[in-house]
Amino acid sequence: MMDHEDMDKPVKKAFLSIRSMLSRINQNYLRSLQITITYFLISVLWVVVSDSVIDALDISSATRSLLSKTKGAFFVFVSAIVIFAIVSKLLHKATTTQDDIQECDIELEKSNTLFSAILESSPDIMIYAVDNRYCYTAFNTRHKYSMLRFWGKEIEVGSNVLDLISDSERASALKATLDRSISGEYYNDIIEYEEERQPVVFWQNNYSPILDRFGKVIGVTCFTLNITPLKRAQEQNQYISLHDQLTGLYNRQFFEDKLSKIDIHAITPLTIVLGDVNGLKLVNDAFGRPFGDELLVMGAKALTEIFRESDTLARWGGDEYIILMPNTTTQEADERIAAARIRCRDEHLGHIGADISFGRATLHSGGVSLQEIIKAAEDHMYQSKISESKSMRNTTIKMIMTTLHERSPLEDAHSKRVGELSRKLGMALGVPDSEISMLSLAGFLHDIGKIAIDGKILNDHESLSEKAREKIRQHPEVGCRIIRSSYEASEVADAILSHHERWDGTGYPNGLSGTDIPYFARIICVVDSYDAMTSDRAYRVPVSNAKAVSEMIRCAGTQFDPEIAKVFVTEVLSLPWSMNDRTIEPIDP
Repeated sequence: MMDHEDMDKPVKKAFLSIRSMLSRINQNYLRSLQITITYFLISVLWVVVSDSVIDALDISSATRSLLSKTKGAFFVFVSAIVIFAIVSKLLHKATTTQDDIQECDIELEKSNTLFSAILESSPDIMIYAVDNRYCYTAFNTRHKYSMLRFWGKEIEVGSNVLDLISDSERASALKATLDRSISGEYYNDIIEYEEERQPVVFWQNNYSPILDRFGKVIGVTCFTLNITPLKRAQEQNQYISLHDQLTGLYNRQFFEDKLSKIDIHAITPLTIVLGDVNGLKLVNDAFGRPFGDELLVMGAKALTEIFRESDTLARWGGDEYIILMPNTTTQEADERIAAARIRCRDEHLGHIGADISFGRATLHSGGVSLQEIIKAAEDHMYQSKISESKSMRNTTIKMIMTTLHERSPLEDAHSKRVGELSRKLGMALGVPDSEISMLSLAGFLHDIGKIAIDGKILNDHESLSEKAREKIRQHPEVGCRIIRSSYEASEVADAILSHHERWDGTGYPNGLSGTDIPYFARIICVVDSYDAMTSDRAYRVPVSNAKAVSEMIRCAGTQFDPEIAKVFVTEVLSLPWSMNDRTIEPIDP
């Protein structure tokens, strides 16, 4: 049953409406009465005054009668003008008011149409309103579709939203939320919806109480917005802020923040492991930075597979990883490191593996800072790197040469022949025995920089274009960078850099001349040119031995060091130092 207060509500509402109407009626009545009285008084005053004036005049009866008729006609005429003005004004006002009303109706209709179009245009917006009994008073099409999709119920104005939700827990949760707004609270929440084989969708619900003109809550409006793209962007931004974009591991900032917050006493013994990818610069110089990046990613993947979920892995620097291992002894860490070495050794990009030097240090109790532990792990890593780096560099060089020779089999045989001929020529020139092996190595590696040249150019059977030639001319510099990061002996790198310099200064890459060209480079220049002329090339058939020797004699003093060229012909090839055929065309070696 309705209580006394509830029964009074309709009565009060009706009384207020009647009072407002009577107030408007009374105002119009009083104004009309005021105008009528005014007109009456003016009319009486006119009659009295005009009659008195006529009576005071000494005129005949006929004239008096004429004046009376004239004043009467004048009064009627003035009254008609006044009435016409009042009626015209009222009619104009009524017409204007009607036009204004029609214009307002048109504008209101436009606004409603536009507002409805906005509400219905986006599939990411749902709006509905309910009264205090949770019954619909309005909703848009998107909300209607969602209720049909989730609960299989058609909704209409007057339907109870709680009765349409078959999940009792969700219905109770919605009721509690609506009650908060009915109590006058503006409230919002975010709900996740997850369907089978569908990504999670996030909806933000904004609940607002609906107030009447007396400030009393008569219902609730819910404005629901699909914020899934925003959530995804937030998650992506958060991921980017915490992770290394290349490897997917945590970044250094995250790792340092974690170190500042951990409870050391709860996770001791605590072991920190540092790993450094060996020869990354060498790989970048040989194969390009994208290849080196792939190597870093491969190493990160291998470490992720070996270390535990409880361990925290991060990229510490350009080629360094760091691992935080809570509750881990040095022995346990060494077991993981050994497994990581094997795992990295099994992974290859082409012929190149992710060779990593590791170092570790363990904190057993307080008194030592985490920074000191990291420094100890770093020192241990560098000790390992010193003992491992030479072997690793040699292995990487072999892998580079293997890759080059697989791409261009002709280069394989050429490298071996130049290495052997350089050894023989060096011995003939009296190069010390301690340097012969280095000279032979320089001869074998002289074209290592061609690893950076497209295989199509190396194996091109047509005459090389100027663009292809320019690309090939870059290989001494690339080879020098590779070797400088691998061998301590500068003679090998210098020989590779300058083996295309010419005695007369017209060679490349630096235009050196005469004895400014490194000695090993002058030796390799002679041997390389001879083998290039007498061996199969992708772009040219070999020439005879006689023509090659004649060309070397012809170019002695211009392309070649004349003394070295003569020793090569006379002692290594055991041929006379004389041009066999002076009519041959010059050969481009």
